[in-house]
Formats: sequence, C-alpha cells, structure tokens
Amino acid sequence: MPTKHIDDRTAAELDELYVRCVTLTQQPVKEVEVLRLAIQKGINNIADDDILASMSVKNTVWKGLADTVWNEVTPFWPLDAITGSNFDALAEAHSKTWQRFPSESCRKALYAELIREHIQLNDPIFSTYDSLFPAEDFGLTVEEEQALREERKRLNEEYLTSLPALNGRLYSELSSHEKTLAQHYTKMVSFEPIGNDDFRVLVNADK
Repeated sequence: MPTKHIDDRTAAELDELYVRCVTLTQQPVKEVEVLRLAIQKGINNIADDDILASMSVKNTVWKGLADTVWNEVTPFWPLDAITGSNFDALAEAHSKTWQRFPSESCRKALYAELIREHIQLNDPIFSTYDSLFPAEDFGLTVEEEQALREERKRLNEEYLTSLPALNGRLYSELSSHEKTLAQHYTKMVSFEPIGNDDFRVLVNADK
C-alpha cells in the first residue's frame, strides 16, 4: 500500500497490518481503512477484534468462527441444555475464540451465525415450561385462574424438591422428564464433563 511521507519501519508495519486485515476479513480492504484503524488504535495495539469490528467481513469468516466457538463450548455442556439464556456465560468460560472477539458488533455477528447453524441456541425455556406446567387458558374464570396459579406453585415446589435426586447422576441416564427439569432450572443445575459426550449432573439446591 502507498506509504508516502511515512518512515520505512512504519511503512512495513502498515503493510503487515494490511495483509492481516485482508487475511482476517477475507475481503478486499481499502488502504484508508487500514490507516484509519492504525491512527485510532495505534499500529501496535490492534487486536483481531478491532479489525473485524471495523471492516466488512466475509460471511464464511463468521461461520467458521461460530463453528469454532460452538465446538469449544459443547465438550463442557450437554447440547440440548445449551440455551440462548446460558450460552454467553458458557462461551465466556470455555471458548477462547469467543473471548478473542469481545466487541458488541463481533458478538452480534457470531451470535447470529450460531443461531442460524445451531438451533439449540433458541431458548427452550417456554417449551420446558409448557412441558412442566399446565398451559394458560384465556377463557378461565377468576377462580380457575387462581386454581391454575396454585397448581403451578405446587408443581414448582414439587420439582424443586425432586432436583437434589439428580445430583451425581449421568445426564445420559436421566429420563426425558428429568432432562427437562435439568434444562428448566438452569440456575440450580450444572454439568461436569466425564468424557464420551456424557456429563455428571451437579445440583446446587441453595441457588
């Protein structure tokens, strides 16, 4: 790229940055974009996140990064228990790729690709709720609505009481109902990888 009125060392650094930008984005990069980024961030302080957050990025780049994030997270949590509500925390804890791209724009692009490619990220909280509790009926009387609330409260207490029985068991050995409980009460349940795509269920009843 043109480096008129720039010393040789800076010119070489700008050339390296230009190549890096093209490599990361997999797109044609304008020289002015590279110069602007170098001025804004300092030529030696530019992270990969800065580049992808400020330039046009080929869709396949986001797909590749999203697949890497997913593959870094899934060894630590059952696939059907990864949801839209707990994914961020799991990725922050287990994915170096996710940590590498902390900017809002990069996270948004990654998340969009994850939703597109890995439908498990669509939060199942409503489906688990529907499986565990009686459905709402808009034609209920006041008395029937009160009875429904009481029934939901009773069931919730029953489910919470049953959760400790899951502690220490293998996720693969849980019944469909027990897996639904583990997926619904995410604040109280976590998982310990034991290999072979299986996990030990850990219940913290104090949460």
